[in-house]
Amino acid sequence: MEISRKSAPSTPASSRIPRNSRRKACRKCVESKAACDLGKPKCKRCKDRGTSCEYPAHVRSQSGTNTENQYATVDSSPLSTVSNAISPDSTLAQVLAQSTGNASHTLGQSTIADNGLVHPDVLDFQELDLVPMVDAEEIRNRWIRPYISSSTDQEPKQLNAHTIQCLTCVLKSYIRNLLHSIAPPFIHSLQQTSTSPPVLAYCFTLVRAWLTRIPGCELLLLRTMGDEMRNIENQDASQSDFDNLCSFQAYLIYFMTIYFFRRTDTIREPNQFDEYVQLQMQEIAFRSAKAGLTCRAEESHTRPSWESWIVASAKRRTLFTMYLFANVYNTEVGLPNFVAEELRGTFAPESKILWEASDRAFWEREYNRHLSRWEDGMLEISELWKSTETGTDARREKIERWLQSVDEFGMMFFSVCAHIHGC
Repeated sequence: MEISRKSAPSTPASSRIPRNSRRKACRKCVESKAACDLGKPKCKRCKDRGTSCEYPAHVRSQSGTNTENQYATVDSSPLSTVSNAISPDSTLAQVLAQSTGNASHTLGQSTIADNGLVHPDVLDFQELDLVPMVDAEEIRNRWIRPYISSSTDQEPKQLNAHTIQCLTCVLKSYIRNLLHSIAPPFIHSLQQTSTSPPVLAYCFTLVRAWLTRIPGCELLLLRTMGDEMRNIENQDASQSDFDNLCSFQAYLIYFMTIYFFRRTDTIREPNQFDEYVQLQMQEIAFRSAKAGLTCRAEESHTRPSWESWIVASAKRRTLFTMYLFANVYNTEVGLPNFVAEELRGTFAPESKILWEASDRAFWEREYNRHLSRWEDGMLEISELWKSTETGTDARREKIERWLQSVDEFGMMFFSVCAHIHGC
């Protein structure tokens, strides 16, 4: 290296010509030794992969010379795209349509904003092998339970005020984290692909806009969110299982956003609106759940396809979140809460290492280890409820084994169950 520096030409730095024309390409294409179409702000290759696109930028150093080892990063954040796209004649719906065309590519590695990692695995969420849920109608009809509690044998759950307060804080944090490009823990980091519906991209963009809104735009944003919610309500029930899941997740996020982060320019909206949305959300949850919450391979204690497992796990987490949110909602309006008997036997949230895996081969190896660890059957959420087995050595050993590997979502879920049912 020393010899090379001594023999370098004495031509002024400002007039040097780069020795390698490939430096004009973006960094990802250079590293992959691939052809770059030099598209701005993102080349086609980076756009198709949903990755950041960084072009070489001449940055003047402190010594006054130009250096070429710096790259200008294209921000793939949906919110920044919206800000750049807004014009005086644009409606918010038009801005969203223009700005989120590629936003569905930006969810990756537990964040919505692109982090520069490329996932070589091609995911196909159209061929899933799930077991249809027999009691899915109970999810749709659960709204009537509080009103007929006197005619049933089921006792209402007793939720401490501090438990509700804790749940409220956690669920609100899921929404606030969207400002930091962190997806809620019920959306898998690899759930979105190039063929995914834009419903989640619209949702992320609108929620972030709502949380950072300025006076005077609340009505426009609220109307736009309402339009998106109605679009989800009116979607064709025959659409794919994966599309139904994405719609369910978006609707839940919209409802939690509107409920927890109310308008500041008016008094609190009447409960009639919340009741309507609650009923619609349960209908949408039913659409997603009826196709199945469990992989067929999970029931036979074998390894499912990665895509099937991702969808089943995301469904379970989204449904659990909806039920926890319903506990908060019912408590606030003075309605009783009941144990979700229709979910009895549903698997509890899975291990952190499986949920966060971003490579198919790695996930398959870890799932094989997971099967050997749970030869006696995976933990079901009903095993966290109060029963004759609560407090026994066998039950506690199984719960503790599960807790050793769960992520923050699973730990929160356990804490709520422990407060209500004991362990």
